[in-house]
Amino acid sequence: MDKFKKILVTVLAAVLCVFAFAGCTGQSPKEPLDVKKVSYLIYCGDIQEVRMYVITSDLKVTQYIIWPEDGTDYDYFAGELPTPDKYDKTEYEITKENWDSMVNTLTESDFMTLLEEFTPDDSMDASTYYIKVETADGVHQSGGYNAGGHMDPESRRYSSARQAVERALNLGVY
Repeated sequence: MDKFKKILVTVLAAVLCVFAFAGCTGQSPKEPLDVKKVSYLIYCGDIQEVRMYVITSDLKVTQYIIWPEDGTDYDYFAGELPTPDKYDKTEYEITKENWDSMVNTLTESDFMTLLEEFTPDDSMDASTYYIKVETADGVHQSGGYNAGGHMDPESRRYSSARQAVERALNLGVY
């Protein structure tokens, strides 16, 4: 009977250790990003149009549909725009739920550590996407031609972030 008790105690201790170590290796929730502003830029390929959305923490969205001039390169994220006759500007609001969902996905996808520039490894007909996130701790921009369009882990993280931004904006493209 003593031998049986020792085996039982040993097995019980082993099971408790497994549960203890499993709890230690599980992912703990990430601290939510303190997002102040998200800018989303789409270069629409053959249409020769640029769409830019600026979403701020007060739930306001400014949408620009821009028809760039040939040979002119603007830094849209820095606020450079062509003359007003070359773009339309619309303002509206998103819901708090959409904002929170977007911020949660940006946090979970660890957006602030994504590649800055995705480069295509094959030729495709796709758009170019960029996301710029400004937080209380810093700024990070990521994107490129067909960014998020592949199955590697980095592209999947970007795709998740891009879809969250598009859902927040109700673009219906995801």
